[in-house]
Amino acid sequence: MSNIIGELASQFGIAPEQAESAAGSVLKFVQAQAGSGEFQQLLAALPQVQQWIARAGQASSAGGAGLLGQLGGLAASLGGEAGGIAGVLTALRHSGLKPDMIAPFVPALLQQLSAHVDPALVTRLMESVPALKELAATGGGSLGGLGGLLGGLGGSR
Repeated sequence: MSNIIGELASQFGIAPEQAESAAGSVLKFVQAQAGSGEFQQLLAALPQVQQWIARAGQASSAGGAGLLGQLGGLAASLGGEAGGIAGVLTALRHSGLKPDMIAPFVPALLQQLSAHVDPALVTRLMESVPALKELAATGGGSLGGLGGLLGGLGGSR
């Protein structure tokens, strides 16, 4: 297990597999949106990122996945940045993160990445993926509300 995943698992009180899945969900989104040069530099510095992406959004024991999937599909139909962000939030929920963990997870991941690779690379990735800045906003803003909504829907049966 990498130090990054171990730190995230410890910080959020989750299993390393959940931290890996959640990190992979965020980085899969970044990979799809970022310039290939920056993302290739990240892969060169942290080859384990490929493994995290392979485990992105893998379902845990979180309930309500069907409803979450429908909501994620609906949000994705919005297209563009909003759909992508909603997809990442849904994948984070599928990773087993509780609603109150979703908003602070991205800033924590970016902080860990900055501690293990050139912080300028993380900054360039954020600049090339405007939605990443939104996801990384401290406190989550509207994303915290959306994360809460996703969590509320996932918890109701």
